[in-house]
Amino acid sequence: MPLDPYASCPCGSGKKFKWCCAPYYPQIERAIEQDRNGQHETALATIQALTKEHGDKPPVWGYYAQVLYNGGQAEQADEALATALKLNPSFGMAYFLRGMFRQNEGELIGALMLFRKAADAYDPEAHDALTQVHELIFRNELILNRPVAARAALERAVRFQPADVELKQQFDALFGDNSRLPTCARKPYTLRPTAKPVPAAAATGKLIDARKAYDELVKATPDDPAAWFNLGVCRAWLGEQPQAVEALNKSVDLETDDHRAEEAAALVEVLRCGQGMENEADYLEYGVFLPIRDPQPVMAYLQGLEQSRRLLGVQVNQENGTITAMVVDELPSLLAVGGTTLAKVVAKVTLANGVVHLWHPNKASVLKVAGDLRDKVMLAVEQPVEQTRPVNFGDVALEALVYPSQTSDINQAEEKLRDHARHYFEETWAHRPLKGLGGATPLDAVGSKVLRKRLFGAIKFVEDSFVGVVPHKRVGNEAVPMAVYDFAALRHKLGLEYVSAAPPSVNVPADAPAAAETRAPDAPRPQAPAAKRDIGAMNAADLAGLDVASLSGDDLEQAMRAALKLDARDLAVAFAQAGTLKPADAAKPDRYPLYACLIAGATAEGDPARAVAVAEAGAAFDAAHNDGKRANEYGLQKAKLYAKLKDTDKAAAEFDGLIERSPDEPKFYTAAAEAMLGARNGMKALAFAEKGLAKAKQTGNRDLEGHSRELIEAARRLG
Repeated sequence: MPLDPYASCPCGSGKKFKWCCAPYYPQIERAIEQDRNGQHETALATIQALTKEHGDKPPVWGYYAQVLYNGGQAEQADEALATALKLNPSFGMAYFLRGMFRQNEGELIGALMLFRKAADAYDPEAHDALTQVHELIFRNELILNRPVAARAALERAVRFQPADVELKQQFDALFGDNSRLPTCARKPYTLRPTAKPVPAAAATGKLIDARKAYDELVKATPDDPAAWFNLGVCRAWLGEQPQAVEALNKSVDLETDDHRAEEAAALVEVLRCGQGMENEADYLEYGVFLPIRDPQPVMAYLQGLEQSRRLLGVQVNQENGTITAMVVDELPSLLAVGGTTLAKVVAKVTLANGVVHLWHPNKASVLKVAGDLRDKVMLAVEQPVEQTRPVNFGDVALEALVYPSQTSDINQAEEKLRDHARHYFEETWAHRPLKGLGGATPLDAVGSKVLRKRLFGAIKFVEDSFVGVVPHKRVGNEAVPMAVYDFAALRHKLGLEYVSAAPPSVNVPADAPAAAETRAPDAPRPQAPAAKRDIGAMNAADLAGLDVASLSGDDLEQAMRAALKLDARDLAVAFAQAGTLKPADAAKPDRYPLYACLIAGATAEGDPARAVAVAEAGAAFDAAHNDGKRANEYGLQKAKLYAKLKDTDKAAAEFDGLIERSPDEPKFYTAAAEAMLGARNGMKALAFAEKGLAKAKQTGNRDLEGHSRELIEAARRLG
């Protein structure tokens, strides 16, 4: 079908076909058709004749390069493109073809760089060429785990071809409301108003020109957070991850509005998950590849996992012969009550092309599964190959999720999921050092003026990643996500409250009808019952504001535990002290947690003598009100404290009492020997270690035997 003479030329020059390649295009089509029919030498002769007749035209050399490459002459093809670029250094088709050559050779990054050069070189009117190159940029950026750059490229492709329904559907599926990408990874970022206007000359429609404009603007207004944000976004659109992170962090540091800082910091978290940013990322995918020698034992192993409910979500693709599933471990039985059993994912697994691929964001977890597989199938798999890659966004908060492996009560299962997520985010994640926070934990970052703003983004990123992958439940005929965790609770727990851009108040329409008054005019207004305080959900400021005198012993213990989880040690000790002063409660006579906190506090302050006094008081209270049920715990505390004080006679007496009361408890023998070694008393250490060895032989406890032998050697060396 002949080309429309007034359509944009397919070479990407932006000129109408009639005034560009039309004079020689029939000969190009003939060469391409000959090449397609396997007549490669004839095609080369046809196109070579054209280079002699129209050798001053860059497109001729571009088409020549394409025919050469199709015939396996890659070097000659590159030379032909070099000739085209000598004639026109901004010839987009040459960069595009070089990009295709590099991509075919597996050079993804090199290809992407050339595609971006082509996108900048093509004329803005060359919509077909620009659509094609931006689609390729989109695909490569997506492979590199750079969704912000991928969205920007696909968005431009859609803009160049608005009538392409399939392209629009692809965009909506990946970046629309039903996308599985986190909101902060797929949202349409908009540029912010800056202190000084951007030069109008920058509005060319090319991202590279916008980036250059903001590069200049931040030099003129280095204290404008909006200018730095816009520069960071432009760099992110262009796939310039490290430079984008640098600009966005500068924006966060300068920003005075918590919500704007949160948006910028969350975008930083997204960018740090892209390929090439592994050294800066807090979330990575740790993979193990095990080539299969004999598939039968491997399949038997997986079937065994499935029968024992350790393999969930099994999917088999018959077309390509792949199997995917999740390897899980059931949680302890204390959580499996009322017919609900929960399991956590310890590895994801794929079988494809004769290889077992295991991966997980926790390295130790996936290595354990890989080791178990190798132990079970022996030589059926080859040596494992480890790999670290950018994380799948759906796996960022994988450790916070558990799945019902069996349940008879979906509401109970949802509550258990909620408990697990709350424990992970508030007690594990909150204490985890993060690279994005300069190595500080979220708990520590709250106290820093700069890190506090970055913490908003760190939480927003994890929140967006988590809500997209929570399990669903059936409500009527609709599957809806379970309400697993409210991240407002985490922000509050950390004391991370927004201090700017408060949400607007609700306006009541003037014509809204007044509520009917049913009470007598003089009657007092009914008061809503006070909600029971959730002390465990309080942050440090909330805890510090509690009226200690009005709290019960149980409340004080809860407050102490909450303070310990927040690393507020002084506050925890204060609650424990107040709790021990409360009158004895027959309903809850055990006060060991309170006394243990006071013992730990005194020890941390370097006052073991005071810690001993606290332990003595606790033991006396326990004997009087709790039938001495905690005698061993207090005895062990006192024994270790006496050893710290170098009073080995009293320490030995306490350990002897423990062993006499509980002769089958192995930890008392080893703890006694270790305490004596710490006190530099080799003779007593040797005596306790030998008792442990004798008990180990008597009971067949190999762990105790091995530990005792090590302690005996250490005691003999000490003398």
